[in-house]
Amino acid sequence: MNKILSEAAPAFGFCPFEKIRDNLINCRSISRIPENTKSVIVLLFPYNFGDDAYTDSDISRYAVVPDYHDTIGRILTDTVERLKEKYPDEEFVAFTDNSPIPEVRAAMYAGLGVRGLNGLFFNREYGSWIFIGEIVTTMICEYPAVADSEITCIKCGKCVSACPTKAIGENGINTEKCLSFITQKKGELTDEQEMFIKNSGCAWGCDVCQSVCPMNKSVKTEPIEIFRDGAEFKARTDDDISDRAYAWRGKKVIERNLKILNK
Repeated sequence: MNKILSEAAPAFGFCPFEKIRDNLINCRSISRIPENTKSVIVLLFPYNFGDDAYTDSDISRYAVVPDYHDTIGRILTDTVERLKEKYPDEEFVAFTDNSPIPEVRAAMYAGLGVRGLNGLFFNREYGSWIFIGEIVTTMICEYPAVADSEITCIKCGKCVSACPTKAIGENGINTEKCLSFITQKKGELTDEQEMFIKNSGCAWGCDVCQSVCPMNKSVKTEPIEIFRDGAEFKARTDDDISDRAYAWRGKKVIERNLKILNK
């Protein structure tokens, strides 16, 4: 199994399903989880090119690469098929992003890293510059011994101090105040919200809390190949933006934000 997983993602781990069973997200796809699920295979997909690469970028780092919903979805689908061939008596079902699996919690109990005060997951090798995918399975895997005390960040408070909208506190993040959330809102924005976007220089998302985090210093800058091949560091508004992460909100939102930046 490990060979198949390592060919899909550079980092992965195994979480006991019992650790997250009571925290499942009640969404439509929850019905896809096999009745006898025993494990969650958590896979990490890095996308970071290094700080210097984003000097002139006007979008969040995660939006520079092709839409992860599609790219990771294809990788996971292929991986599931290979696992089914090797283990025909077991069930495997893949999820990413819009998933019933609380992916940060699953990644922590898979021994892959910790949760920051900003709610994001931080891996030891790649920092927070990763996407998370999951495969639930009826197979019993080899789980790491992870204590609750080992899955929290160092709580230095740098993300709290640096957040431009003061959305992060010692007890977590108010997502509706987050600048990334504001850039994704439809319709008219308040003068204050426009000011936040203008001052950030970013038309989609926000990387401030991640950029100042000590756990993101000296991390690997090795995006997977499919991300290297399709990277675009500037937002675009042409007729087909379907392969970009900001496409789901429609062209009008990204056009509005670019207009704010150019005022």
